[in-house]
Amino acid sequence: MKLRIQHKTRYTYDDFVFLEPHYLNFCPQHRSYLQVEEFDLKVSPLPDGLFPLLNIENALQYQCWFDRTVNSLEINAFIKVNTTKFNPFGFFIDMDILRMNSHEHFGYLDIEHPISSEIEDALLPFLSVPPNELLTPVNKILQLINQNWSYSARYTEDIHEPSDCFQKKSGSCRDLSWMMIIMLRYLKIPARFVGGYAFNPELGEGHELHAWVEFLAPGAGWIGVDPSAGVFTNETYIPIAASKDPKKTLPVYGSYRGSVSSRLEAEVKIIEL
Repeated sequence: MKLRIQHKTRYTYDDFVFLEPHYLNFCPQHRSYLQVEEFDLKVSPLPDGLFPLLNIENALQYQCWFDRTVNSLEINAFIKVNTTKFNPFGFFIDMDILRMNSHEHFGYLDIEHPISSEIEDALLPFLSVPPNELLTPVNKILQLINQNWSYSARYTEDIHEPSDCFQKKSGSCRDLSWMMIIMLRYLKIPARFVGGYAFNPELGEGHELHAWVEFLAPGAGWIGVDPSAGVFTNETYIPIAASKDPKKTLPVYGSYRGSVSSRLEAEVKIIEL
């Protein structure tokens, strides 16, 4: 499957501001089923620096900076990818690797805030599941969220706290993914947040900027699941960032000096060639 992706992100400010270094996540990450055939990134106004870097989580991103004030920032990404058929269940759990100590999980088990008693109660049946059967709680939690939480599109960059999302029984793809990550981490299953593009007919919104979850399956590496659609991810998912911290997966993140307000506009177009 060949896909052409056009992603436009534009920030406008009420007055001129000085931008601190910004970090841009637009280049698709390496996956066995994914080949990037074309990638072009255009920033306007022209930055004083645009540096490609490999970050601490081994992902390609760009550091962008300006030596002058600006009143807008626009990033246009043009991407062409080729994907091949991928079986997300073509692995097995390796018991030897499963014996890793928790300190080797590099923060992918971290829970910053206590979870609610409601979430604890929901996870109680899974606390006694043997570690070599981790696919059972992962799949049951995936289906639990998909069947009992309603999906609501929200285009702001904030993420609801997992306990709030759990109580409201609704959320955006970002909210549902972050809630599932915390639930998996509570069960000592390493998990991380993924942002990217989904060309998935199972999604009600169609083709869009999307968020999902990856959990660490010992011996098989990171395996993707999408609580919004209730599926294990396949070749229709194009990741552009993955991190233990959801804020680091935004297409653009950074700050600016000034007390003025900003507005965000984003548009994603995905065409199958």
